[in-house]
Amino acid sequence: MTSLQRKKHDKSMLWAIFALVLCGSVLHGARVWLLCLIAVVTAKAVDVLVSMIRRCDYDSTDHSSEVAALIFTLMLPVNIPIYIIVVSVGLAIAVGKHMFGGKDVYPFNLAALTMCCAAVNWPGQVFSAVTPFAKVDLLSGYTTQATLSNASLIKDGGVPPYGVVDMLMGNYPGVMGADFVIVIVAIGIIMILRRKITWHIPVTFLVTCSAIAFAFPRVYGFSRLESVQFEMLNGSVFFVALFMLADPVTTPKTPKAKIVFGFITAVLGMVFRYVGSFDIGTCFALLLVNTMDGYIERMVGGKKIKVKQIEDAEEKTEDKKSSQRRIYTADKTETPKPHRERIRGASDAMDLISETEDNIDNVIYSTRTISIDEILKAEAEQKKKRGGKK
Repeated sequence: MTSLQRKKHDKSMLWAIFALVLCGSVLHGARVWLLCLIAVVTAKAVDVLVSMIRRCDYDSTDHSSEVAALIFTLMLPVNIPIYIIVVSVGLAIAVGKHMFGGKDVYPFNLAALTMCCAAVNWPGQVFSAVTPFAKVDLLSGYTTQATLSNASLIKDGGVPPYGVVDMLMGNYPGVMGADFVIVIVAIGIIMILRRKITWHIPVTFLVTCSAIAFAFPRVYGFSRLESVQFEMLNGSVFFVALFMLADPVTTPKTPKAKIVFGFITAVLGMVFRYVGSFDIGTCFALLLVNTMDGYIERMVGGKKIKVKQIEDAEEKTEDKKSSQRRIYTADKTETPKPHRERIRGASDAMDLISETEDNIDNVIYSTRTISIDEILKAEAEQKKKRGGKK
């Protein structure tokens, strides 16, 4: 993906994120806008500061840091302390992006890295949930209506007491923007139809997660289809599929490699979700699969070259180089200086080198490629001339 295409992708993501921020502010109030603004300012400030420290040019049109910061923020509850966002975003941009080279060369998904950083350090605050329309203090985030998220409830063996419509609309205790499944699906369809993203990774990821949830249900006392419903509509699965797995920098470029990437991420994500300690197993799985990105691309999308083919190519190159040499020919501008005396018994190669040295100051050089036969013929003629003089 070119730099221009990446910039267009980031702009599309910003518009999609804006729609989710708007939905989140309806259910959770003005603090959603405040936290998103703090995340964007932190990402931009750290980006500029680290670029200055590295003494490299800062590209003001690069919005990858802001996109990652907003994606991370929308996966948090509205009562999250401000310092968690500042520290997590700052570390992810400074270390996860700039330590590996900066724009378009970082190996790990920045939003997933930020989320994992926050989850490991502050799990109690990150995995809480806030009831819609709850009163939340604008600065401190204090509220009396915080509870467990649906994903945490399922992990503990419980069942979310909400209907399908409420789970599709995000009308239950949850996070700021990652629970609006119906809005996320609509955004995903629009972006795929407008070719802002490809379908390969999101669709493969969602289908694989659904198949695993159907084959290995965690919610007992319900049918397999109901188990799939609970697993897929809770835990930000659709949000991760669209906003994290669509990152063009940290995902493969060929269609086949994208499908394999989505499949492996879904399998590892569901395994981590089932047996891990955190609800966001997909983020940890994504970071792990990011390390395999290049290998998946070469294994599936690239051409395999055998060692024998490499050796044959090297032999042909050597033969071509030995049959053709680039030498200097001279257009004489004045009478050449007399040849200096040569030591009798010297090799022909040394004679040729000595003669070239004698003429170096009296010629104008030009280059052309001639065969070895022409070189040998010229050398034989020079020997005849030297023999006649003697």
